[in-house]
Amino acid sequence: MTVSDEFLRAAASLDAAPPVAPAAASSEEAIDEALVWEALATVIDPEIGLDIVTLGLVYAVEVIENAVRVTFSLTTPGCPMEEAITGGVVNAVSAVPGVEHVLPNLVWEPRWHPGMVREGAW
Repeated sequence: MTVSDEFLRAAASLDAAPPVAPAAASSEEAIDEALVWEALATVIDPEIGLDIVTLGLVYAVEVIENAVRVTFSLTTPGCPMEEAITGGVVNAVSAVPGVEHVLPNLVWEPRWHPGMVREGAW
């Protein structure tokens, strides 16, 4: 290729439309509540071996703009797995697209009981 050929190619490219960059993911992407519940179902209570959704420990999921509040309980007050389960909630929900903040809301009312476990889980 000669210098004049290179010059002609370069000149022709000036008239071409500029390449379009792929659109960046919007930080205002709507959070899919179903994906939040799926993520929570990956959090296992290590003492029981079942996930916190199946156990009935998750009482509510609330999407607030780019944040998610998860209201949940534990099997007993003073449960030694409190930090592990709360950390699991934060980590799992943080991985859901669009979630920028996770607000874990540990409550004791209503008090959890074994009848809250999803039927057939045992």
